[in-house]
Amino acid sequence: MTRAKILSASAGSGKTYQLAYKYVHDVISDPASYRNILAVTFTNKATEEMKTRILREINKLAAGEESGYMGALCRDLNLDGQTVRERAKAARTNILHDYSRFTVLTIDTFFQRILRAFIIELGIELDYTVELDPTTILEKSADALVEGIRDNRELQQWLVDFMHERMDESKRWDIREGILDLGSELFAEQNKEQIRNARSKEELRKIVNATTGRAMASQRHIVELANKAIGLIEGAGLSAGDFKKHTASFFYAAAATPTKEPTKTARNCSEPAESAWLAKERKSPAAQALLGELSAIMSEICRMYDRSVKTWNTAELLRENYRSFALLSDLYGKVVEMCEQENLMLLSETKYILSKFIADNDAPFIYEKVGTRFDRFMIDEFQDTSRKEWENFLPLLRNAMAQTNDTSVLIVGDVKQSIYRWRGGDWKILQETAPAALGNETAVVSLQDNYRSLPVIVEFNNDAIGKVVGCDNDMLNTQLDEACGNGKISSALRDELHDTLAKAYAGHRQNPKRGASGTGYVDITLYDEEPPVIERIKSVLDKGFSPKDIMILTRSKSDGKKIAGVLLDFMHDNTDPRYKFDIMTQEALVISSSPVVRFVISVLSLAANPEDRVERSVFRGFSGSTSFEAPLSAEESDFLRSIRLLSPEEAFERTVMHFDLGREPRYTAYLQALHESVVRFCSGKTADIRSFLQWWEETGYKQSLNIEQSESTIEISTVHKAKGLEKKVIIIPYCNWALDPRSSTGEIKNFIWSQPHGDSDMEELGKFPVKTKRTMEDSYFAEGYFREKIQSHVDNINLLYVAFTRAAEALHIFIERPKKAEGSVGTVGRLLLAALGKGGFKPGADGCEHLEFGQFAPPVKDDVKKGDPAHKETEHVTIGLYGVSEADMRLRLPSQRYFEDGASAELAPRNFGILMHKAFSQAVTVADIYDAVRQMTRDALISEPEAERLKAEINKALSDPTVSSWFGEGWNEVRNENDIIVPKSSSTRRPDRVMTKGNKATVIDYKFGEEHSERYARQLREYMQLLHRIGYVEVDGYIWYVRLGRIEKVVPA
Repeated sequence: MTRAKILSASAGSGKTYQLAYKYVHDVISDPASYRNILAVTFTNKATEEMKTRILREINKLAAGEESGYMGALCRDLNLDGQTVRERAKAARTNILHDYSRFTVLTIDTFFQRILRAFIIELGIELDYTVELDPTTILEKSADALVEGIRDNRELQQWLVDFMHERMDESKRWDIREGILDLGSELFAEQNKEQIRNARSKEELRKIVNATTGRAMASQRHIVELANKAIGLIEGAGLSAGDFKKHTASFFYAAAATPTKEPTKTARNCSEPAESAWLAKERKSPAAQALLGELSAIMSEICRMYDRSVKTWNTAELLRENYRSFALLSDLYGKVVEMCEQENLMLLSETKYILSKFIADNDAPFIYEKVGTRFDRFMIDEFQDTSRKEWENFLPLLRNAMAQTNDTSVLIVGDVKQSIYRWRGGDWKILQETAPAALGNETAVVSLQDNYRSLPVIVEFNNDAIGKVVGCDNDMLNTQLDEACGNGKISSALRDELHDTLAKAYAGHRQNPKRGASGTGYVDITLYDEEPPVIERIKSVLDKGFSPKDIMILTRSKSDGKKIAGVLLDFMHDNTDPRYKFDIMTQEALVISSSPVVRFVISVLSLAANPEDRVERSVFRGFSGSTSFEAPLSAEESDFLRSIRLLSPEEAFERTVMHFDLGREPRYTAYLQALHESVVRFCSGKTADIRSFLQWWEETGYKQSLNIEQSESTIEISTVHKAKGLEKKVIIIPYCNWALDPRSSTGEIKNFIWSQPHGDSDMEELGKFPVKTKRTMEDSYFAEGYFREKIQSHVDNINLLYVAFTRAAEALHIFIERPKKAEGSVGTVGRLLLAALGKGGFKPGADGCEHLEFGQFAPPVKDDVKKGDPAHKETEHVTIGLYGVSEADMRLRLPSQRYFEDGASAELAPRNFGILMHKAFSQAVTVADIYDAVRQMTRDALISEPEAERLKAEINKALSDPTVSSWFGEGWNEVRNENDIIVPKSSSTRRPDRVMTKGNKATVIDYKFGEEHSERYARQLREYMQLLHRIGYVEVDGYIWYVRLGRIEKVVPA
């Protein structure tokens, strides 16, 4: 009896077919069963593809059309064709009339659905918002953590010490950067437990200081030994030159740098052999007399180095990160607090909340509450499932298996395509955990047939991947054996990690099953400077392939941008109609990289803040001016003032028209993309320029050009984005990504959470986030490093496998020619060359060397009817002008966005705040307020009738005698929005209004909305405390809720 089935589905083996067939099979068996089937995928795109495929096949059966499923359904269900079609009609009607119960979801959507069903039980606000990207909330939380140090003495001291350490190490003193280095680790699934159980700051400090103390003591001892040897040499009237090269000179090097590793020559000098120390032609009696003492010292230095190097490296690795690590729990507390204030739920937190809830309840109760009882599960791309996701699913799967004797669980995945470990994916769940957890009634089936690629490509992948895996697996085993022999790792870990790669690729070979007349083609090209990609694309097009048949795959976004730049330059200069093409990429064509986009953003920024010197430089640079510091002209200032209070949409359009940006064809695509971003931001909310700029700085700058696929489009994609896709021709221009873990350097921040082993004083530390470096290999964190090294090799060979298996008819691989005949196999390209051997490469006319498999042939003809729309030639059209216009042909002033139609309409709260704040922001007296309104009228920001309505609101607000006194003549000094520098801090505070008279100060904070919050009072108390510290004896504080007509006096803390 098989109640669960796990399909190990290699690339091109028809896993989508299997999933769709299983769904169709179950609804043909029972047309009402769709309500109880849950199909889970990992992307929205895969969800839509699966839904479309299922409905298409059901519709074919219902409509009497030819279906590849018919024979299998009749056989497996023991039904005749007519019955299958009748049931398909019933299933189609049921699904279309009850579409919301047609449940094909992403895993995150499914978990969110459960979560929303238990809002009351979990104590979650009803209208919470799911935040996909935690970056913004993390940065805000880091700011709040730094700003809150005045209330926490221990935290304050820790941060001050942190800042001093960074300055001592010649790093930027900005501790916020140090905190954020590790911040993203908060949301990694595997780190939650470690952060929760981390040592206290004081315990951590003691461990680090003790390790550092031992490291420094051993280094001092080496310096003492080296100086002793130097003293003996110089006391005898000798120098390093009286000894062989690299012998006595090592003492001088060790005295200067005690952590310098002894060379092989130095180690040979641990014995007093004259042949090791002295040259034959120079054997000084004085030098000979010292050999016994010098060799003893050398021997002791070598022993001390070997005993201490682990401690030195460990101390360095700890000190790099321990300050940030100790702040993670504080930072997480701020993240939680910020999410509660803004009613947000981070998507990454969903699985943890559910994990506890599911563990405390049984599956039937959960389903009853959700309103759906699933008794069939289908999970796709299972190799990317995380541990927590699996733990959340397992009770539900077991419950479904217990309810029926049929196959109620279908899991599909491929260990070789596991490339999302950085997102929590764990391929060992598919290979080991799931079969064991689901029990003996689980069948594991391997799909070995490839229906995607032509035979030459399938055989090349079988052979090349097999050799690559064998070669790398042997090298890794050797490194593990050596590390174990040197005492770096335990024999238990060595045995655990041995043959990991080989086990992951067991049974990787496939059988070519694609029925086509072609055989396929593979070319490996060795190049010197840059890969000849343009020439290769020309050759492919000359063979009869269409641009849409081509996909260019890169490992990283930066490589994608690089190759996109090469293609764009070619497209700009090309006049040959044979090679006309567009490019499509979501990774490379980031709109913020366009000069015209940067210019428009600079205009909006200057409208919001005319004094911004950086944006003024961008503004000047685009127009060709070399006077970057020149002040804005009167005309420029007038224009910026005229758009200041416009909506972002109107401001964008006026900017394009005013500077005539739409006449340059090369700007068109970028202007359109920016315009779409502006419209998306403004839809559904009242938006102003400042809020748009904030969004742009945090998120918007990542937006890319969105070009639809057509016959004339070549697609550029990262390997990660291409998983699940296929193209006739795959080009890999930079097959050179590293196999080992990437070191943390510069902007790259990679961490390995590792438990120290081998030092009893450190084992109480627990798991610690170490910046990835090769020095980990010779530290007490070595076991973590080797564990990560093995996983990194699996990840990167999986990327190679995914890239190679996207090709259906032709695969073009470019590898930079090795600079030396022999060298380290550090990249996938070098590994591939080492695995395949040096023979077979032949020089080509392009100056490169080529290794070919199969024949470079035209595309295999598709079985498509003549005249099919899919094969109509796409007309290549370039839009010459980017047209924009005023939002309304009649005189429409920008203030209309603040007012509702009709003379009696009131201002909306947000718009009221914008205009009122502008009126009050620089006013000293009441007269200044009305002057500001008149200036808005002169600037055409509001009309005369609208000015009258605004003045009426102001008169109403000023009718309170207390308010009138604030804007009266009785103050010595009035400061509007002036910064107060916080003592012993780099931060400032900016109250709305401070009035002073003698030793008395009154501070006002305006609030134009209707929300009342205790945090406003806390904020004002802080202003009052700062004014007391400045020297004002009597300080009053008021919160003025302008729209509500209420004044709240705040009592000092």
